[in-house]
Amino acid sequence: MDPFSQLAQLVPACGANCGFGDLITMIKNIITYLIGLSTVLAAIAFAYAGFVLLTSGGNESAKNKAKEIFRKVLIGFLWILGAWLIVYTIINVLLGSGYNLLG
Repeated sequence: MDPFSQLAQLVPACGANCGFGDLITMIKNIITYLIGLSTVLAAIAFAYAGFVLLTSGGNESAKNKAKEIFRKVLIGFLWILGAWLIVYTIINVLLGSGYNLLG
């Protein structure tokens, strides 16, 4: 499935009868899409940092650059996952534990 068709599925097809549950569903869809996108981007950044580290050839500045990229990507990705956990918890409190944010 291409990413553009996934973007079209972010908004629920409720027509003029949209309610609070549809708003929450749309927010869930957007968050799920952004988490997936950030996971792919983090993997690419980790791969780039690994490439820089492997090709540093003993160059200390290149090793330090790669380590800094690793550190920044890891911290950023942990912030994203932490924010997702907070939103997930809030949505479960608002809608009850029967609502599944994961899919």
